[in-house]
Amino acid sequence: MSEQTSLVPPTHEGQTPFRVVHIISGLGQGGAETVLYRLVTAPGQQIQHHVVSLTDEGVFGERLRAAGVAVTTLGMPSGRPSLSGLRQLYALLKRERPNVVQTWMYHADLIGGVVARLAGIRAVSWGIRNSGANLAQGSRASRVSAWLCARLSKWVPARIVACAQEASRRHQQWGYRADIMQVIPNGYDLSRWRPDAQARARLRAQWGVQDGALLIGSVARWNPLKDHGNFLAAFALCARQHSGLKAVLLGDGISAENAALMALIDQHGLREQVMLLGRRDDVPEVMNALDMHVLSSMAEGFPNVVAEAMATGVACVVTDVGDAARIVGADGWVAPPRNAPALAEAMLQALQVLPLPETRQKLLNARERIAGEYGLTRMVQAYDNVWRTMAQEETRAHSKSDKRAAGPRLCFVINNPAFFMSHRLPLALGARDAGFDVHVATMDGPAVAQINEHGLTHHVIPLSRSGGNPLQEVHSIWAMWRLFRQIRPDLIHAVTIKPVLYAGIAARLARVPAYMAAISGLGFLFLDNSRKGVWVRRIVTVLYRLALGHPNSRVIFQNRNDAEVLQQAGAVRSGQIVLIRGSGVDLTAYQAFPEPEGPPVALMVARMLADKGVREFVEAARLAAGQPHGLRWVLAGSPDPGNPASVTEQELLQWQTEGVVTWLGEQHDIAGLYRDCHIAVLPSYREGLPKSLIEAAACGRAVVTTDVPGCRDAITPDVTGLLVPVRDAVALCEAVQRLAGDVELRTTMGRASRELAEEAFDIREVVRRHVALYRELTNTGKA
Repeated sequence: MSEQTSLVPPTHEGQTPFRVVHIISGLGQGGAETVLYRLVTAPGQQIQHHVVSLTDEGVFGERLRAAGVAVTTLGMPSGRPSLSGLRQLYALLKRERPNVVQTWMYHADLIGGVVARLAGIRAVSWGIRNSGANLAQGSRASRVSAWLCARLSKWVPARIVACAQEASRRHQQWGYRADIMQVIPNGYDLSRWRPDAQARARLRAQWGVQDGALLIGSVARWNPLKDHGNFLAAFALCARQHSGLKAVLLGDGISAENAALMALIDQHGLREQVMLLGRRDDVPEVMNALDMHVLSSMAEGFPNVVAEAMATGVACVVTDVGDAARIVGADGWVAPPRNAPALAEAMLQALQVLPLPETRQKLLNARERIAGEYGLTRMVQAYDNVWRTMAQEETRAHSKSDKRAAGPRLCFVINNPAFFMSHRLPLALGARDAGFDVHVATMDGPAVAQINEHGLTHHVIPLSRSGGNPLQEVHSIWAMWRLFRQIRPDLIHAVTIKPVLYAGIAARLARVPAYMAAISGLGFLFLDNSRKGVWVRRIVTVLYRLALGHPNSRVIFQNRNDAEVLQQAGAVRSGQIVLIRGSGVDLTAYQAFPEPEGPPVALMVARMLADKGVREFVEAARLAAGQPHGLRWVLAGSPDPGNPASVTEQELLQWQTEGVVTWLGEQHDIAGLYRDCHIAVLPSYREGLPKSLIEAAACGRAVVTTDVPGCRDAITPDVTGLLVPVRDAVALCEAVQRLAGDVELRTTMGRASRELAEEAFDIREVVRRHVALYRELTNTGKA
């Protein structure tokens, strides 16, 4: 065994440093090894890291030691344990007693996880670094390890961290435990991965690439899953249409000594067009020399190289494997795997627009998105939160009094983690600041990482969107019951229809002391008057009676009409009802702006659902076409394929092609959207209390909305906006045109909107009222 003592991070006098032992199969050149190196050497951490390689120190051992990180190698044969190695690992863990053991990849998950538990360490986090799509082509040892891990995942790990959404989904299908799995995307040091004109000019001159010539590259080691044959076949097709096109390949095994690679190059007659660079240590500089990077793989988890290329400002073409398409989003080009003609077509599309100024701006925007979503600091913080949460849970398990000392335990149950972040995060942070131990249970999704970054304890729960499989729905209730029995919350706060129904039933079965439901609108089921809709509504009403029948509970409504409907149905008692108008708005983030110059803009911010009134909005835009005021109609939001009322992307694109509306797709800077518009529009069929309208009010915009529950509660009619009949495109068009043609009326209503937001929708007051209810239900004193 080879070992070296680490440099201990600075701690307060007398304070024991937080210690994490990382166990990995090896330290060779690979994606998992690279991410581990970035993670443990990132600056500013108050953690003592120790890296244990089951085999040898590979490429990264020396680099880790140079950075002051302890490295231990056990000398096991690749892919299988040895008795001496297991003994050394057991002795090391018993001696070091780390706060957390973090394992990396299947072999280390299995061996390191089991040995850690035998050594008495419960805070074990497994690391999934493979999408699993082509595991059948991997080694037999990997297949066996993955199979065993799936069966042991219910007992060995306290957390399972996957690097990609696709990896998480696939491994859950194999039987990996879902409720402890979360996704932490890889993080990148943007000071290394950045545009560098000097490096670009130097390397291109060195390689004899003329100014203006297009250079395509692929950074990938020689491995069947990287599918270099796919890249070379696609490149050959492109080279026939673009004379002078060049390519560079780099990575382990990419050299003229590789007979199989050379045979592929010769098969396509590309010896003059392709340069082989082998393994390089200056990949950021090489990336700068490229005009386009191509990922041609047939399987990936979270391909580092795609995010690295985007951070460098290079155009990216990827095959739809792992999370590659998710990473590039709308900023790259995607082709199916193992399809060279399709890959070539995507490459040709990119080559066609590369010279355009708007493409250059698109690539710069892509870099900013990578910085925001996949920055190194975000990844480090996410892992830090996971480890410290695990350590706290372990401490609680050994101290019966710790739960009381930590304050009442509050668990939010919400279907979508992104919805929690956009609508309920301030409540969770307010409760935490008030002394509550806050947990969040949602489906898996990209926003889970953001929940963890805020230091909240997250749990994954299985929830389907459609509800078409009764056994699956029962499984969801059972999973919530099991979670409640495990974490023993004092109070459940459920939001949106399925969590309200299922968590309410599970909370009663698990004897949770208190329950709170937020009815944010009765939704699609209470609008569907078909025979099936009436039948389903009756069943849902029965479920509401069961869910809301908890003896110590409150039900928050955003409008009086919804409360009356459920009260008349016998689903809620008058003493349970609390009225809070919406989920609040941060008045410092959403400020009133003067109207922009130019033709008036009518903006609708919503999910693209029929019952949000999207089609009425489009029809009103058609009716208003050709009017002298030049009114523009703009939609912001994405379709929701899991919702039966969703408008299709094809419809939206067709409307935009016709010039009827402008569709912006999913947007995050909502305050910026309202700053650039003149009129906020929401022709919805029914709402709880629409957040988009209270955000519009905070930004000082006049509103046109429908005279239905929820929407009419979000405005003061004829003071902050205009009400129109539901499903009436003509009335909608007339109201919007009235405001479009009357600047004074818009301005007056805009000022009144801001005053209404300050009076009724301030997030601070919404948080205060919720915390008061939490305290009341848990008997912890008055607000």
